[in-house]
Amino acid sequence: METVEDLIILTHADYLRLRRDLKTAGFDLCYTAQIEQPLRLDWSPHVLRDPEFLRQIAQRRPTDHHFRLAAIRLIRKGNWFRPDHYAVTFHAVGVLRDAALQQYLTTHDIQSSTDASRALLTAS
Repeated sequence: METVEDLIILTHADYLRLRRDLKTAGFDLCYTAQIEQPLRLDWSPHVLRDPEFLRQIAQRRPTDHHFRLAAIRLIRKGNWFRPDHYAVTFHAVGVLRDAALQQYLTTHDIQSSTDASRALLTAS
């Protein structure tokens, strides 16, 4: 069964900040897996906790459990007739660094984003 319980889901801005911090700590998120089709869902401040959003992420998550980070970016703003489109990219370090990354994430209490403002989803 697909799950997101062990996945850290970040807005694009939070991901960029974490990536800089990880690079300073000696980690390189060199493995990425981007879903081909964007997630389509209406934006809300709680979109990152929306059950349908989480279901779609879990369904498209790579089977490799080393992909423990997901970055969410708004790529097309919706309107009355169509929902917003979100790009989801999963990130991992090399297998030899995975345990050290997990330790870093735990030690620094890195958790999923809670603020899903559109500015954080589109920040560059």
